[in-house]
Amino acid sequence: MKKIVCLFVLLATFSLSAQEFHVIPKVGLNLSTMTNGGDVKGGMNIGVSGEIMMNQAVAFEPGLYFSMQGAKADVGLSNKATLKTNYINIPLLVKGYVYDGFHLFAGPQVGILASSKAKIKEGGSSYSENADDALKTMNLDLVLGLGYLFDSGLSISFNYNIGLTNVSDIDDGKTRHMVAQFNVGWRF
Repeated sequence: MKKIVCLFVLLATFSLSAQEFHVIPKVGLNLSTMTNGGDVKGGMNIGVSGEIMMNQAVAFEPGLYFSMQGAKADVGLSNKATLKTNYINIPLLVKGYVYDGFHLFAGPQVGILASSKAKIKEGGSSYSENADDALKTMNLDLVLGLGYLFDSGLSISFNYNIGLTNVSDIDDGKTRHMVAQFNVGWRF
């Protein structure tokens, strides 16, 4: 709880010294996998961020997103497994406007597991089960990205989230999320 209070105090301090504040709702495509193997699984992310301009070229951008992640794998000749994980992600990004509307951003992201499900297809039958017990409730990523902000307010971006922490209680530090995200948003 103390960490959350400190975060809000830090955000309030930034916003008091900031020249402008913008809200940016976003929606996008996720292409995710895990470091212990598996194929790419598609999903979506949706959320909102706040852009706190520190000066003309630098901004602080905290956000709150719902993100569909996971991975797929072939198990044998006709068996397939899919791990679907849903996270509430909280990125804390520093954004630098390099030229015109082109910007680069980076920072940490905390992910809170909202739900997970493992789906297995064996031959002609399939079954699903809750996978929450096999996954840790929190993870940490490093977000690296770039984007462009048009004069109209339209924002497009690409980022890659590199998992820094093990997300599995079963594996010995080898299961981390790796997520590529393509987003479209509107800056108000």
